[in-house]
Amino acid sequence: MTSRTSESRAAAILLGVAAAACGPVLESAPPPAVSRQAVVGGAPEPGLPFVAAIVPVSPFCGEADAAAPVICTGTLVSPRVLLTAAHCVENADAPQVYAVVFAEETAHASAAQRVRVAEGRLHPAWRPGVNDIGVLLLAGDAPVTPLALEPWALSSDSVGRLARVVGFGSDAQGVTGLRRGGLSRITSVDANTFAIEAAPAMSCGGDSGGPVFVAHDGVEHLAGITSFGDLACTTGANTRVDLHAAFIQSAIEDAARQPPARAPMELRGDACARRCATHADCALGMACVPQADGVRSCAVAGLEAGRFGAVCTGEQDGHPCVKAAGTCRLWLPCAEAPPASGGCAVGDGRPGLLAGLLVSLTLLRRRTPAVARRE
Repeated sequence: MTSRTSESRAAAILLGVAAAACGPVLESAPPPAVSRQAVVGGAPEPGLPFVAAIVPVSPFCGEADAAAPVICTGTLVSPRVLLTAAHCVENADAPQVYAVVFAEETAHASAAQRVRVAEGRLHPAWRPGVNDIGVLLLAGDAPVTPLALEPWALSSDSVGRLARVVGFGSDAQGVTGLRRGGLSRITSVDANTFAIEAAPAMSCGGDSGGPVFVAHDGVEHLAGITSFGDLACTTGANTRVDLHAAFIQSAIEDAARQPPARAPMELRGDACARRCATHADCALGMACVPQADGVRSCAVAGLEAGRFGAVCTGEQDGHPCVKAAGTCRLWLPCAEAPPASGGCAVGDGRPGLLAGLLVSLTLLRRRTPAVARRE
């Protein structure tokens, strides 16, 4: 069995991200040679605004957020809590470069429909294939109404029932970003998960963490979270939500008690000198990372330790041009001495400020594997 992953150029900016994801159901069957596309039976799903896409946020100027492919899917269960799969947030650094998109189609989302992630949490007993449930805590309130959770326990009597899968994963052309849904059938229920088969729809690459709904007494309940399945996307396994009510409620209560306190990114001061212990010590959009000597400082999320340099329009001398507080600045290594002006809040952007740079920045760009195998 494999987890549902989506291929992503933008995911290469993540530091060690091992996020796997599931894709949407489709309207026509794929040719036999295409093993990772979704199966027949799905359709666009405009009526579930609380089902959102999780996308990477590129730190580089010139890379539009609207073009980011979907990594995972999730369900909003409180104004600032998105329920998803643990394997979507398993790396502690990953959530620092995520945003959640609350739109039917991610490419057409407005700025208000894109909310940055402040923190990710996974189930304390998670391991691949077991307790595959986690949450993303948002930096601000979502622009839609959360799903009201109504706990309902699955049982062996649920075998044979239809289940509705929803997600933002890849279509027959490998394009992600459109919310789709369709019906599958429950084939078994065990102590941790329940299995489904296409009937005729099935989740696939890009849908991990997305909801699986089951109707009971005429009312649909959030019964599962998409976890993993076969490469052909004809069967899947889903984490049972009814077993993790305490974990979900704890996250909801924490988010309600602790409103986001992270300041917006600013250019004043030397980022290399800004000491930190956790990501929360840094501005939103920045992460706490180690320098070469092991000292930890705040850096643009997804990049190595560094400082802001001159205004830029693109990469210069091997230094990337990054998004910074509404402008674009060069990102310079901490190993280099700061400008003579005494910091990284360089205001005039004159090319002469780049003179004397000795060390080029090595970016940690890792490509997310096309299929992350879960045994």
